[in-house]
Amino acid sequence: MNAMTRHRRSRTLLALVGAVTAVLIVTTGANAAPSCSTQQLTFGRYDPELGDFSLWSARLDGTHRIRLSRAVSWFSDWSPDRRTIAYDALDGADEHLHLTDPQGGHRRQLTFGPGIQEVPRWSPDGRLIAYDASDLTPDQEGFSTSIWVIHADGTRPRRLTTQGFDVEPDWSPDGRRIVFVRITGVNGAGVQQAGVWVMDADGSHQHQVAPARTGAQHPDWSPDGRWIAFTTEPGSAESILRVHPDGTGLSSLIPATARYQFYKSVWSADGDAILVGCNDLHSHVDKICRTDGQGRHVRLVIDETPTFVNYPSW
Repeated sequence: MNAMTRHRRSRTLLALVGAVTAVLIVTTGANAAPSCSTQQLTFGRYDPELGDFSLWSARLDGTHRIRLSRAVSWFSDWSPDRRTIAYDALDGADEHLHLTDPQGGHRRQLTFGPGIQEVPRWSPDGRLIAYDASDLTPDQEGFSTSIWVIHADGTRPRRLTTQGFDVEPDWSPDGRRIVFVRITGVNGAGVQQAGVWVMDADGSHQHQVAPARTGAQHPDWSPDGRWIAFTTEPGSAESILRVHPDGTGLSSLIPATARYQFYKSVWSADGDAILVGCNDLHSHVDKICRTDGQGRHVRLVIDETPTFVNYPSW
């Protein structure tokens, strides 16, 4: 697995070539913090001292960058009121969910115990956080993940899926359903195969909306509820696909270009723009780009060449 691919996946997905086969066979920058969090995004920036990513924020034009975490951190998500950021962070061999404010203060740990809890996503009403979790770490035999929800105060964690290897949940805009990725195995080249699934918010009525394909991951529900976007394996002619929640209309949203391959798309709250990871095929460095709500008019937002950035959220 090369560095470019390594830096695009959650910790769970990184372990899948081995694990799925086994299972299935506050420090700020020089600039002051922005005064309005609605104008901020969060992202991961590769830190050579950590040997992995830490959590940062910036304005939508890429300026006023603030380091939010000094621990190894990957995915983050903003609460609906924009006052709190949920993120996952490494703690020894384990991984837990944490909360912080947009300036990196008032940090607190949300989940505890052995194993991993990763990829937090807030419910539209701000009461719950969905995530994927396992009591084991990816290097342990029998490792598999399920979708869970927990109250925003850290109480009453509840497991929603038990039937598969499930990761990366996201809520429908009305909070009644959750989309997630179900990993089915790896192909002969050792590349993950996964489908996109939807269920009710209580875990019932699980059904597939996009068939298993190479590298399917990172689903994100559009604010109007009409589309679910997801990433295909880097190198595909169609880096970001979309599908209706009933499984119809599978089509390209952001096709790869001669300059960029795309991954981890995230719609803005009003649906007028999309934040997306973009691998520059000229420099072979991961950056963060922005498009309009139809996946057009790509422009750079965060470019720290030669440093990799990833895991965009807003």
